[in-house]
Amino acid sequence: MNLMLLAAGEGTRLRPYTLIKPKPAIPLAGIPLAGHSLSFTDHLDIQNLVVNTFHLPSEIHKLFKNLPTRSKHLYFSDEKGQIQDTGGGLGQARSFFQNQGDFFLMNADEVILPLKDHAVEKAVDFHRQQKAIATLFVMDHPGVGTEFGGVWTDANNNVLGFGKQPYAKATRAWHYIGAQILSDRIFSYIPAGPSNILYGPVTDAIAKGEKVQVVPLDCIWFETGNPKSFLEANNRCLDFLSSPQATPQKLFLESTVQKYSSAQFVIEKRPEAVIWRAQDVVIPPSAKLKGFVVVGTQAQVAANVQLENVVINEKAIVSDGASLKDQIIL
Repeated sequence: MNLMLLAAGEGTRLRPYTLIKPKPAIPLAGIPLAGHSLSFTDHLDIQNLVVNTFHLPSEIHKLFKNLPTRSKHLYFSDEKGQIQDTGGGLGQARSFFQNQGDFFLMNADEVILPLKDHAVEKAVDFHRQQKAIATLFVMDHPGVGTEFGGVWTDANNNVLGFGKQPYAKATRAWHYIGAQILSDRIFSYIPAGPSNILYGPVTDAIAKGEKVQVVPLDCIWFETGNPKSFLEANNRCLDFLSSPQATPQKLFLESTVQKYSSAQFVIEKRPEAVIWRAQDVVIPPSAKLKGFVVVGTQAQVAANVQLENVVINEKAIVSDGASLKDQIIL
């Protein structure tokens, strides 16, 4: 199977951080967000990995060339002049997928913790059995229809449409979590130029009688689009990683970090803080820490700093006397 990761976005809601690094390169729980997306597909036999770029393309190239992608081949689809959105981006990369059967399409900045083994492989099998043009990974979420546009389905989990407004004959709405399996038939619905894959080609395919379905996933999914949500996602990940119990989410996160980090990470607990740090990093005892602190490999944290709810990227430097709260240090 082939895989495309969508990495062209500008990450506008996560500025100013995404002015320095593209969102897939920003670390969550010690590894780039792209590592979490790759981890979700780890049990698939990926032949070709295609990554599209637009914003800070050289950084995306460097990121994926340094990640252990586990695919046979790595290719880039560089969008220039105008970002093509999710549908147009796939359309530009069609030569990697057309006439090669089903493939996987996923955002390069998703953090999904499946709570059951082999969920992704089973979804691929189901997609092929049903001969669907698209199978979307979805979950329950209270924000569907208000915070997020919903995926509206009938009683058999067939997709009727997308958006915040209910569809006639829909029995419920789901939250799309940024991953789907597609038949290469989708390319007959992708026009030239920018388009949204769901509201454009997939919606057009439904109108033509194509089967589009959902696979509800028992999982934990993190919103990471804005600084507050991103920091909260780090906080929750540290809750899982510091748990004394071997929960599915803890085991999945530990496995992801082991695969996609060049460093070993350890949990360190202090009276008012939980720390997830690369093993080569020493945080002086005089540092005052609260909440959660994530520190990447080769980072330097000086004495007499005050840190509260802070993510520190690899090789970043926090100088003596710094006082930081609710920040990402790149």
